[in-house]
Parts: sequence; C-alpha cells; structure tokens
Amino acid sequence: MREAGGRAQRFGFHLPVRYRPAGGTWHDGQIENVSCSGVLFHAAEAVPDLDTEVEIVFVLPVRPAAPRIVCRCRVVRRVPSNGNGAAGVAATIVTYRFVRGRPAPA
Repeated sequence: MREAGGRAQRFGFHLPVRYRPAGGTWHDGQIENVSCSGVLFHAAEAVPDLDTEVEIVFVLPVRPAAPRIVCRCRVVRRVPSNGNGAAGVAATIVTYRFVRGRPAPA
C-alpha cells in the first residue's frame, strides 16, 4: 500500500529487534516502523554502515501464535540519535521469512 506521493505506508511498531551485519554478532535494538519495503530501527551499538547487509529478527505482536520474522536487509540510510543515544538505521527488506517454534538468536 502506498501513501500519497508514492511512499510505502509505514506502520509504527515499537518492538524489540535483534540485528547483525551478515555473519556478525547479534545486537539489540528497537523498531520504530515497518513498511512493505523496509524497516526503521534504532541501534544503541554497532550501527551498520550504508550498503551493509544486515539480518534482523523480530516478533509480530499477534495472537494466538506470534511469528518471528527473519529479514535480510540492506542499510540505505542512517538517522541521527533519537534522544537516548540510539542512532536510527533505515534498511530496505531484500528477503523475509516467518519462523515458528524456534528460539530467537542469542
């Protein structure tokens, strides 16, 4: 779905997210919004550089069985701190999959 002006509609979800550069160490962050084309999340540490491939994992707040979503993304923009020291990362979603019944990455 597109907003006026051709931009994908964003859905504000303030959800925990785990992220890592491809093959790197997992870090915690906070999702600000998600659209059909990408995600904006805040990263307190290890803010990925532009064009870096990242993997993100988050759980949708739906019931009865909340699915985890695993996404491969590419960083397209970095956003200044949101006031608590966490820089924003805008990433376009390259691929995604729903995962049920497996633990989140450590």
